[in-house]
Amino acid sequence: MNILIGYGNSLCRDFMQNHMVSGQEFLKVITVSTVKDCLEIARDNMHLDVIGLDLKMPDMDGVNSLKEVRQSLVYPMPIALIGPAANRRSIRDLLMAGASGYLTYSMSAAATLSAIKLIANGETFVPVDILADEDVLAGNRYLTGREHDVLSGLLAGSSNKEIARSLNLSEVTIKHHLKSLRSKLGAKNRTHAVCRAIELGIS
Repeated sequence: MNILIGYGNSLCRDFMQNHMVSGQEFLKVITVSTVKDCLEIARDNMHLDVIGLDLKMPDMDGVNSLKEVRQSLVYPMPIALIGPAANRRSIRDLLMAGASGYLTYSMSAAATLSAIKLIANGETFVPVDILADEDVLAGNRYLTGREHDVLSGLLAGSSNKEIARSLNLSEVTIKHHLKSLRSKLGAKNRTHAVCRAIELGIS
């Protein structure tokens, strides 16, 4: 997997390039410090799997820079934005503008890598801590607290086994909740469930 990461902070660039690739033979990380550098590398590079753009880069202009990068790509590829914790409306606006996910500075290296893999595979990632703690409304029907827990796991890119372990439940029980969750969201599969949750403002 080939990843291009634009980070304004030099320590973050060093961490991403050295720590992220440690023990990961399949992973190659290219880091740059500006949107301009991202554009130069990404424009004609058909071997990239995902691009990450730090909102704190000196020449980063939020949605405008995101659109600029997307429009300049010869080979379409998912773009994740990286920044501080944000509210759901702000992140929803970024996703509507074409971002494939949002990574926060507070995420661990393992969580960041899992999110990048998810995004590279064509799915959408939203941090779990952005979700509200209370039950949420999907259409005219409420999600139960447990269905909300399962949705949080899906948005974090966790497998059924990982969700089951985190909730101290069996995989069979998780599959049951996932089936109910998909039904309420009108989703065909787990990926579609994530998209529907974002569309409905649940994310």
